[in-house]
Amino acid sequence: MSVLFRVELYVKDIEQSLSFYENIIGLEMQGRNEKCGRFNYDCFSLLITSEAVLEDDHYFNNKAKSNVKGNGFELIIVVDQLEKVYRRCIDNHYPVEVEVETYPWDMRGFKIADPDGYFLRITSK
Repeated sequence: MSVLFRVELYVKDIEQSLSFYENIIGLEMQGRNEKCGRFNYDCFSLLITSEAVLEDDHYFNNKAKSNVKGNGFELIIVVDQLEKVYRRCIDNHYPVEVEVETYPWDMRGFKIADPDGYFLRITSK
């Protein structure tokens, strides 16, 4: 069975968010238009979409309205060079929520929030 897994994050400022994921986290953009951008890796796609596309009665504008986006959700991004991504975060003044630590399963990582407040764990392979 072939599986494709996609996550779509709705953001306030599309340019700021695409720049964050491409230039700070280091993901490679695979496609974009004025309202969204896509980052692919194997069978996974991360879609970054302007929240302006959402209708007024959309679930996110109605029932799931919150000041903190992705409340209860942590997106884990596995990178080749953890220290390099961490350094880019520090150099670009992105607040680190949890400093680099070694997990019991022998991986290392740190945690930050993206420009919209989505909680990210950046981790090693």
